[in-house]
Amino acid sequence: MLAHWGPWARWDAYGTVVRSGMGRVATAAGVGVLLLALSTTSGAEPSIWYRASHPGARAEARLLRAVERMLDGETQSEGDPATARDFARAAVAMFDLTKLPPLEDPRLACAMARALVGAELGRGREAERLLEGAIPKLPEGTLLATAWGELGRARAERGDHAGARDAETRVLELAVEPEERALAYYARARAELRTGEVARAAKDFQRAGADAPTELVRLLARYGAGLALERNGDLPGAWAALEPAVAARLPLSHYISADPLELEGAFEPPYELDYVKALAWLARARRTADVDERRAALEEALRRWDGYLASAPPSEPWLVNARSLRERAAAELRKLPTGKSRHAR
Repeated sequence: MLAHWGPWARWDAYGTVVRSGMGRVATAAGVGVLLLALSTTSGAEPSIWYRASHPGARAEARLLRAVERMLDGETQSEGDPATARDFARAAVAMFDLTKLPPLEDPRLACAMARALVGAELGRGREAERLLEGAIPKLPEGTLLATAWGELGRARAERGDHAGARDAETRVLELAVEPEERALAYYARARAELRTGEVARAAKDFQRAGADAPTELVRLLARYGAGLALERNGDLPGAWAALEPAVAARLPLSHYISADPLELEGAFEPPYELDYVKALAWLARARRTADVDERRAALEEALRRWDGYLASAPPSEPWLVNARSLRERAAAELRKLPTGKSRHAR
């Protein structure tokens, strides 16, 4: 699910729902993608000279204003993914009805790309083409960084994680504000996890956590760093990242769950969430000296490992890690002084 993080940030396909400080509910994404939302503003009517050389300029200016209103409705959709999607689809419908020739205004191309991805109509490649055409026309600055972020988001949704990584690298070359850079690092780390660049992903998650704009981003970056470090063979480093994360709770005044891993789309694909939750439960088991709490944590870790092993495709490169960690958890459970779980086989 696609959604928003504050007035300018998007977290691509990782639709976590949060409440803003003003009481408004916004959808955050991918986790993503953590990623950047367009904050374009329509300017004045194009000049007579511009209209003479660009016959579609007035129609594009009107469409841009209308699309921006629809996308503002998407942003203020009160955390309802269906409503956000409907606003994006309304923008796409307006675009389709105008039957404009190839777009001249790069701002409109960027806005339409955002709408096409948010509409979830299977038109992500069309969004990519619009952005690829608009980016060379944009001056360096916030809008160009935003366009690269949207392109990264579109590529990630299509499964082009290497392309998404490269797009987020361009965002980092342009972004100045620490918060913008943190979200770009987070999105790039998500892409690097999927391309198998786990050492790079660990570093990017750590950079994202250092300047995270919200507690949610900070904690998810810790979970991401723990996952990447474990896959890079650094279990002590993974526990060092995960144990503070599992001890922290999000404030329910701002979020619909105190546990960031319970928010929708915290990690993608869905079976990846089982892997992260299994690691988190192992970290909880390490933190407690209470036998009953430790047993419960290990049992939940085993359940999550079983979920991952049942759902991950045979091509997933981390099945060996999961089996090894599952066996380690089962062995720890068998050592406990009382009781025996059905999972400890």
